Amino acid sequence: MENHINIDIKNRELFKKKDLLRKIYTDYFIKVKQNLNISSTKPSLEIGSSGFIKSVIPNCITSNLKRYDKQIDLEENVYSLNIDHNSLSNIIMIDIFHHLEFPKLAIKKMFDALEEGGKIIMIEPSMGLIPRLIYKVFHHEPNGFDINIKWNEVPNEIPGLNSYFAAQSVPWRAFVKREFKFEDQFILEKIECFSDFAFLCSGGFSFKSFYPSSFYKFMKFFDYILSKISYRIFSARMIVVLKKIKK
Repeated sequence: MENHINIDIKNRELFKKKDLLRKIYTDYFIKVKQNLNISSTKPSLEIGSSGFIKSVIPNCITSNLKRYDKQIDLEENVYSLNIDHNSLSNIIMIDIFHHLEFPKLAIKKMFDALEEGGKIIMIEPSMGLIPRLIYKVFHHEPNGFDINIKWNEVPNEIPGLNSYFAAQSVPWRAFVKREFKFEDQFILEKIECFSDFAFLCSGGFSFKSFYPSSFYKFMKFFDYILSKISYRIFSARMIVVLKKIKK
C-alpha cells in the first residue's frame, strides 16, 4: 500500500534527475517567497517538505512526517504540530492541502502555531475545465468532486505514516467554491488561479516530458496568455494565502 512518505521519496529522486521539474518548482518557491509575511523575525515552516525550498528560501524550516533526508529539519504531522503557539510567521504547503482528509483540524493546528498576522501560503492544483480533464485521465490521484469531504470533522485517531488521502479538487472546492468555512480564524488574503501547461506538459512525476527544458520560457509565456483569457477554462494551479486574524 502506498503512503505519503513512499511517494515523496520516489518523487524526490525523480526531482533530482529531471531538470524541467526543478525549474517549475523553483518558480513555485519564488511565488511563495513573494507572498511571505516579512514583517516578523519569527521563522517559516514548510509542511510536507522535500527540502528543496531551501534553494530559494534558505532559512525556511522544513518538515515531513519522517525525517528521511538531511534537508528535512523536523518530523511533524500537520494534525498534531509540535510547535509552540504563536511562534511562526509563515507556514508553507506545496501540494499538501489536497491530501488533508480533515481540513478543520489541520487549520486549527496551523492557527495555533502562527503569530497574529502570520500566513499560510499554499500552491495546489486548480480545476480549470481543460486541466481538470487532464488530471482525471493522466493523474493517479482522483479529482474527488464526488468525495464527501469531512470539512469540519475531527478524527478520533490522528492519521499517521501509513494513511493516504488525496482529492485534487479539495483546494478548488475550499477556496473557489467556498465549501470550507475558516473565516473565524483566517482571512483569504489572496487566491490566484493560473494556467500551468508548463507543468502539465512536463509529465510531472509520472510521465516523460512532452517538451524540452529549453522551451520552458516559451511555455510560461503561453501560460501567461491563457491565464489572462480564462482561469475557469485553463487554470491548472493556484496560490492561496490565508492570513491569521485575532481570535
